[in-house]
Amino acid sequence: MRTATAAAPAAPPAREAALLARAGAAVRARGRAERLTVALGRAALLALALGAWAWASGRLVDREFLSDPLAVALALRDLALSGRLWPHLGQTVAEVLAGYAIGVALGVALTVLVAAVEAAHRVLRPFLVAFYSIPKIALAPLIIMWFGLGAAPKVLLAAAFVFFVVFMNMVAGVYAVNPSLLAAMRVMGASRAVVLRKVTLPSAVPYLMTGLRLAVPEALIGAVVGEFIAANQGLGYLVTSAAAQFNTAATMAAIVALLLIVVVMDAALSLAERRLLRWRPAVPALSAGRA
Repeated sequence: MRTATAAAPAAPPAREAALLARAGAAVRARGRAERLTVALGRAALLALALGAWAWASGRLVDREFLSDPLAVALALRDLALSGRLWPHLGQTVAEVLAGYAIGVALGVALTVLVAAVEAAHRVLRPFLVAFYSIPKIALAPLIIMWFGLGAAPKVLLAAAFVFFVVFMNMVAGVYAVNPSLLAAMRVMGASRAVVLRKVTLPSAVPYLMTGLRLAVPEALIGAVVGEFIAANQGLGYLVTSAAAQFNTAATMAAIVALLLIVVVMDAALSLAERRLLRWRPAVPALSAGRA
């Protein structure tokens, strides 16, 4: 009787390994299918937008005002082959990267201060809100008056745009930490520095990554606004120069170059995010598995 009711023997290790391998292969296949679907969807949407633009040009809107995708592509090629594009592109990229780095560094540093000193946020809040409420574009003429017509005012504008995006997102991550986890760490005798290093700041990393991604176009806006107002080099200057000559194709070609800067920086951040947040659960895969 005891023999009949005894527990069944565990599955052989080889069988378990095969089951795990099949499950892993199924998850990877679903991931590849999802990525392919997303890529095809993006390609279809881009093709639809370009097709609608090409059809509307000359039919619904005068071609001189709207241009068309082919003319813009040819204008971008001509700018690149003639060498006119690269000094402007290099100037804008340098301003964007410098402003981005300064804004991120200031945002992270102030967030660490707020997380380390409880009263810091209450003391700084009214000043930050007051400065944040000022339209940054309104500061552009003043900053250019102070720092001249070089790259410095564009870098400062980009940094000002980036700082608040990074700071606001990372502070939200600091205050989103589970209070029970913080209490448990303190009960176990962890110092404030240990809690900050082991719990608070790591928990804010996903929020930081969101802020970093949102700050990319903000850095570009700051730099280009400065170039619009006063500059003799940069993609913003190239846009205004081509527009003043009513060269719609060249104007849009410069805008496409600005778009490419954002795309490249966002792709780099996506790669960094995948490496830094390997511990985070893959939500789409889990939801697909439940479905």
